[in-house]
Amino acid sequence: MNKFKAVFFDLDGTLIDSEYFYFQNWQPILAEDFAIHINFEDWIVHFAGHTLAVNIETMKRVWNVDTTDEYMWKRTRAAYAQSDMRTIALMPYAKEILEHLKAHQVKIGLVTSSYQTTVDTVLGHHDLLSYFSLIVTRDHVQSPKPDPEPYLLAAKQSGLNPKDCVAIEDTITGTKAAKAAGLYCIGVTKQPVEREKLIIADQLFTDLQEVWDHLKNNIS
Repeated sequence: MNKFKAVFFDLDGTLIDSEYFYFQNWQPILAEDFAIHINFEDWIVHFAGHTLAVNIETMKRVWNVDTTDEYMWKRTRAAYAQSDMRTIALMPYAKEILEHLKAHQVKIGLVTSSYQTTVDTVLGHHDLLSYFSLIVTRDHVQSPKPDPEPYLLAAKQSGLNPKDCVAIEDTITGTKAAKAAGLYCIGVTKQPVEREKLIIADQLFTDLQEVWDHLKNNIS
């Protein structure tokens, strides 16, 4: 494992505990509009960590349901607004790991498939935006994760070679993106389904405190 000069974090499921929030908002839409009935485990298996477009493809492939990006965008955004994204909690040890990295003068980036409005709302509410020297969102790329474009853009913005950067991800989608971009990737999740998928990660931990314990001797 190299000495790393930058750490890039995924957002949903990595820094913020958002997957249950998304599940709670999608579940009634899927049931009422398309007669698709899912539990949280189904959400993790089929939807977690993916873009809206990929989730719509999943609805077609798994349940033979046709809908459009525009329709699902309007339905889900209206649901999110009513639910208030500011209620989404941080993952355990999220603020602490950011504080440790900042104290070590390590560049910190955010690389997410969420939109800037979500980042501003949630991380702004938790007063974490100032920790990031760069933020790459869905707004900034043509091809989101699992394409390497978001991580290649983050490395470019940081002025570093991708091999000098480490990505922290909780899903196979983001892990594939990081690895394809040439980054070292640490997986972090307690979800058994995701842990089985994350065998391609360079390291795998259950929470961010374990990540910091491993990472602190490998930053420069």
